Amino acid sequence: MRVEELDTPCLVVELDRTERNLRDMAEAAQRAGVGLRPHAKTHKSPILGKRQLELGAIGLTLAKIGEAEVFVDAGIDDILIAYPIVGAQKYPRLLNLAERARITISLDDLEAAQALSQAARERGVAVQVLLEIETGFSRVGAQPGPPAVELARRLADLPGLRLRGVMTFEGHVYGGADEAARREITYRSAHLMLETAEALRAAGIPVEVTSMGSTPSAKLAMEVPGVTEVRPGTYVFYDANHVRFGLVTEDQVSATVHARVVSHPAPDRAVIDAGSKALTQDGPVLGARGLGLVKGLPGWRLDRATEEHGMLVRQGEAPPLRVGDRLEIIPNHICPVVNLYDVMYVARDGEVVDVWPVAARGRLQ
Repeated sequence: MRVEELDTPCLVVELDRTERNLRDMAEAAQRAGVGLRPHAKTHKSPILGKRQLELGAIGLTLAKIGEAEVFVDAGIDDILIAYPIVGAQKYPRLLNLAERARITISLDDLEAAQALSQAARERGVAVQVLLEIETGFSRVGAQPGPPAVELARRLADLPGLRLRGVMTFEGHVYGGADEAARREITYRSAHLMLETAEALRAAGIPVEVTSMGSTPSAKLAMEVPGVTEVRPGTYVFYDANHVRFGLVTEDQVSATVHARVVSHPAPDRAVIDAGSKALTQDGPVLGARGLGLVKGLPGWRLDRATEEHGMLVRQGEAPPLRVGDRLEIIPNHICPVVNLYDVMYVARDGEVVDVWPVAARGRLQ
């Protein structure tokens, strides 16, 4: 089957570009001597996760226990769940995984740690822990310095938990307008985390792991002595926001939503059959507008969406569209878009060569 024969909307992954993206990040990590632990919430596919491991990844990162269950069932046995585990319903599932694979979780709260410690002690299972440090994104994480050291002291004394190190998510790097700004944000975040790690060591608490996340900062974090691993996710496919950053070109993005023009109600407007249920409403970075890029047609902006309709606005001398035209949309943020689809159609040179299930789709618990 040719790609143009696929019904729309659909998610298409270009295999050779994906392989280049995977190899590029793997080789960068190997040159830097830094462990690569990709965040597989981007693709939710054990097929791609195994390929990342084949290329040298030390393990994978996931966000939820449900995702980790899918990957462990597929035979992947080293996973960081980089999300707070809270709630008695989750502890048996987490401990079941810890009996089958090397599972590490992130923590930033003593009460949550105490509850998990009790469950682990009763089961007779040890859970490995990274203390998450807040370095500027203002999401989760203990405050760096003395607050983190005090929390780490308490965590280290809890039976059933083994504190292995620290991690951070420098998500505010997405606000960096250029590489210099992103480097400054990345270095500042790294140094806050590493200074905390040194304070932990000075307090007699061993630190094996110092881990950083995000695709725009991954190669920059590899430059910082003391960072032991990075956790980029989006690099497997990239997306419109990374095009806007200048990290990649449109032709390096390997996952796009294929859509069809279903209405052209005015010369400056067209409507495609991919709305918020196919593309999400995630916004752009750096002051841009729209819900994604229309590949190869910069004069058309994907302006807004309702559930089933994506509204395009014509700008300047953009070529006209016709009802029935097929378009490729590069979403602003590919991670939640993948979660909307049951399968990815895998293509090479316009030919569909495989169909991969989005195996961890909807595993939100």
